[in-house]
Amino acid sequence: MATIIAVHGTFAGPTAANPDGSPPPELQWWEKGSVFEKEMQDLIDARDGELNFVPFPWAGDNSETQRRDAGERLTKFMRELEVKSEPYCIVGHSHGGSILSDALLENAARKRPLANLKRWITVGTPFLKLRKEVFLLTRLSLMRKVIFVASMMLLLMFIVYVLATQLGNERTLFGNTFPRVWIATGVLASLPALTFYIVLHWLDSRSLLSYHSRITRRAKNNFGSRWLPLSHPEDEAIQGLALLPDARLEFFDKSFAVSSITLLSVITLPVIYFLILFSPPAMVGIAEWLKTEIYDANASPEAEAALSALRNQLIVARKGDGEEVTTESGAAVQPPQDRKAAWQQYREKREALQAQYPNLDAIERGIRFKRRFFEAGGQPCPSGTLCGGGRDLSINSGLLLHVVTDELSWALGAADLQDRRKRWFWSLFVPAIIVPAILGVFALLLMVVIQALATFISAIASKFLNSITNSEVKRAAYGNDTEGEIAIGALDRPMWLEKSLPRLPAGVADIITDYSNAAASQSIAKFRRAIGQIRFAVPSHTADTAISTYFTWKELVHASYFDVPEFRKLIAQAISRSEGFAPSERFTADPDFTRTAEWLNEIENAPGTTDEPADREPGPKDSKAVAAVVGSTVKATP
Repeated sequence: MATIIAVHGTFAGPTAANPDGSPPPELQWWEKGSVFEKEMQDLIDARDGELNFVPFPWAGDNSETQRRDAGERLTKFMRELEVKSEPYCIVGHSHGGSILSDALLENAARKRPLANLKRWITVGTPFLKLRKEVFLLTRLSLMRKVIFVASMMLLLMFIVYVLATQLGNERTLFGNTFPRVWIATGVLASLPALTFYIVLHWLDSRSLLSYHSRITRRAKNNFGSRWLPLSHPEDEAIQGLALLPDARLEFFDKSFAVSSITLLSVITLPVIYFLILFSPPAMVGIAEWLKTEIYDANASPEAEAALSALRNQLIVARKGDGEEVTTESGAAVQPPQDRKAAWQQYREKREALQAQYPNLDAIERGIRFKRRFFEAGGQPCPSGTLCGGGRDLSINSGLLLHVVTDELSWALGAADLQDRRKRWFWSLFVPAIIVPAILGVFALLLMVVIQALATFISAIASKFLNSITNSEVKRAAYGNDTEGEIAIGALDRPMWLEKSLPRLPAGVADIITDYSNAAASQSIAKFRRAIGQIRFAVPSHTADTAISTYFTWKELVHASYFDVPEFRKLIAQAISRSEGFAPSERFTADPDFTRTAEWLNEIENAPGTTDEPADREPGPKDSKAVAAVVGSTVKATP
């Protein structure tokens, strides 16, 4: 008996049966009953007994840890075949080849030569190029990190105590027997950390086999000559993952956030207003500045006293007949008999005061300002500051309104108008027209400033977000979910082999390319015809079902190998040459037998190369390969 083991690649789980009992869809190449299995049975004979085809299913997720777990299971299965002394060949597609490589490393670590493994074939396998983290702590799993840090706590407490006592010249718990007792105590305190370090370092070394030169050298010597790589020169997975580290993936343009941030300029003025309104320090500061810098500068006690008396006379003149008249302090005043004469007398006295004090209007404004914002019930507010301490909303809002109306109109020329009616008109004109104009200009200036800041912030944010997104996309594309290793690229050979065999010859590579191109053309045509129906499909399409319904992975060379009869015969040619296997009579009579033999000879007889896929200058097709790899990381949900 001879066995062929088929290891599928990523995202190639078992084909589900139709729930309605109808015939199952086309089986995948690695499954029992597939076209590939039937052809292997027809084209290959076992030299002793029957030919056994064994699928090796695994989870199929793009996960390095799952691939390594699958490699351990494959190691056990290979061991069973070795015990039976049955010749076997293994075919691994895509990351199925990575699983096979991991299994061989595991066998090399256990010093198993696998004499019955006659050939291992990898098809379109991108072997990850990994680099382990420098420090042990960064390579440990989360649980081991926690244990390791906990083991260091006693040593940490001892070190802190020693430093504290030495710096503080305090007497220590150990007396003056330094350094003998201190050294002994330090050694005992470090024992838990040292013990765990040794154990964790040993466990770490067992899990990173590809970094042990003895193991990799043994794997190369034992299994290197039995390896056959079959990869298309334009394989998207190999080329895409190999070139991905140097790819510049721009997910966020430098100006991606400019419009959103600039939109804040619409609400900037209201925001500034409310920030000032609800800020006690700001309100008190504004009131104090107005009081000291503007009103106290024009203050005159004599003028204020004269104005107060004159104001009492004005109050009397304004009252009607029969009304009770009081001064601002509440004292009763006898109303005059002739109110017209009282008004005339008031104007004459004010003109006299105006002549005596040219800044009388400013003094009067100061009195009015202090009464509104610094006095309550005729008495100064506590602490002599703004009433309410900047926490009274009515006073705060009144003060801000006073600033943009009375203060602004005065600053813009009201003080220069001698005619009181013109001054009154100006005090209305400024708030109604000039204030909105000033605020509009200020808002535009804010918009320009915010836009400049937005451009700067967006550029910085785009670099930061692109860096994070690039790292995550590349990590997801490689499927690197290991704790202590970093994916830095991909090769077309395992890391433990020094040379690669050439890619597929042009004869078979062109056939695969033509098949993939034809599949792409059919998918695009089908999608174009159905694009108007997608919106009304029942059940409605999600992003995933729309892609799976109208597109298949056959549009990629990487997924087309086993759909090409000539390629399947090439694999049969390689297996039939192995010990324990032989070509069937049907195969030797097939016209493709000679052609596949020539292709295989061209691959096997070529000198190996140390060049890597990333060494060559990338072209347009390589850009598409990178795009395909990046696109595979997207998880779409409706």
